[in-house]
Amino acid sequence: MEIVYVYIKKRSEFGKQCNFSDRQAELNIDIPPNPELASQYVERNPVDTGIQCSASMSEHEANTERFETESCGINHVEGGWPKDVNPLELEQTIRFRKKVEKDENYINAVMQLGSVKLLPLLLLSNTSSLALDCAQAMHSPM
Repeated sequence: MEIVYVYIKKRSEFGKQCNFSDRQAELNIDIPPNPELASQYVERNPVDTGIQCSASMSEHEANTERFETESCGINHVEGGWPKDVNPLELEQTIRFRKKVEKDENYINAVMQLGSVKLLPLLLLSNTSSLALDCAQAMHSPM
């Protein structure tokens, strides 16, 4: 069964968008109280009345297909180690790090990362003024 609703009104006829702003209070009209009507006033306590003054302007219904979802997670403590290196063993990790740090590809990668000029990259972001001041101090002659 397909749910279809055809709008009779155009979207432009729904009303204009409200744009609220802060401004001073403005008195449009001042009506003094009528003493004759005041004598007819009867206070009722408590009064609970629900009202709805706005007209219903649109309707939305959706009929979507259901699909099964599954939520799963992973606990990533420390990774990137080969299977023969136990990350909980400090000696094995130190030995593996020393071996990798001697590798020529690792040295080239670190040198390439170190040659990147940070100042032009920091100028792209106005949110890191502290880092910018630090970078300018590092690049300025002493």
